Amino acid sequence: MMNLMRYLFILEGGESAAALIEELSQGMKELDSGVEYDFYEAAGPEDALRHVSLYCDLHKDIDTCFVSCGGDALTARVAAGLMGSGEGKYLAVYDPEGAGSLARYYEGLDFGSLALLIAGSPTAIDMIRVNNSYAVNACTFGLEDTMNGKGLIPSLSAILRRSFRTVRIKADGVPLDTGSILLFILANGRFASGGLHCTPQASNDDGKLDLCIVKNLPPTRMMKLLPALASGGLADEPAFASDIILRRVKSLEIESAKEVTLDLDGIALTDKNFSIRMIPGAVRMIVPAQG
Repeated sequence: MMNLMRYLFILEGGESAAALIEELSQGMKELDSGVEYDFYEAAGPEDALRHVSLYCDLHKDIDTCFVSCGGDALTARVAAGLMGSGEGKYLAVYDPEGAGSLARYYEGLDFGSLALLIAGSPTAIDMIRVNNSYAVNACTFGLEDTMNGKGLIPSLSAILRRSFRTVRIKADGVPLDTGSILLFILANGRFASGGLHCTPQASNDDGKLDLCIVKNLPPTRMMKLLPALASGGLADEPAFASDIILRRVKSLEIESAKEVTLDLDGIALTDKNFSIRMIPGAVRMIVPAQG
């Protein structure tokens, strides 16, 4: 239980913002816990980053938990705003549906309970630095470009329209023989690219990233591989050993003759060169107490 903690709920402004603020206000009043709390309606994820960073600079002596009340993009930017903030500043997530990457990572915990949030405990989690940007969960490119919000398994026509990338990759300084790439995931969490469960052993506090690369495959073979990507059984499928690369790394370098767009927890970053590093224990997160 954290003492004298102030809670600042960060949510994206819009039509649903007023209803969410009312829901959270009512929930906090019913708890009658005596803790201070406030709300900030961000104009978008980047505005959330700026607000959190500025708040931390102006209120160094106030222990504050910044509660992200949105998707992965908002959570990643709230966390980025906490980088270098020092002691007494924490990340938390309010996610009643359990749909976000952090809620899915901490399977079995209730991210929709304000009481369990306030009773939660801090833990240090790693962050992914990509050039001058940050991600909490994963950075990806490839197959998700064809999914178009159709769910976890794209249609056969989407598979047929898939695009490949040819890039040069060094993992911890060692070149990888990747060939052309259909799907690239570098994950701090266990789910990415709209729900693909291809890094089931990933840990967000071990100082390492789980790398999953799916090489250029014929459409029929890709369709056979998708169930293993969805279920977390990729490493247990020896028939696909020549089609995938699985590694645990601390750093990665990507070079490309053409621009590539990485998806960083829902935020697009386009460049020809990416320097990716794991930042161990970069942010302190309040994990909900057991229900």
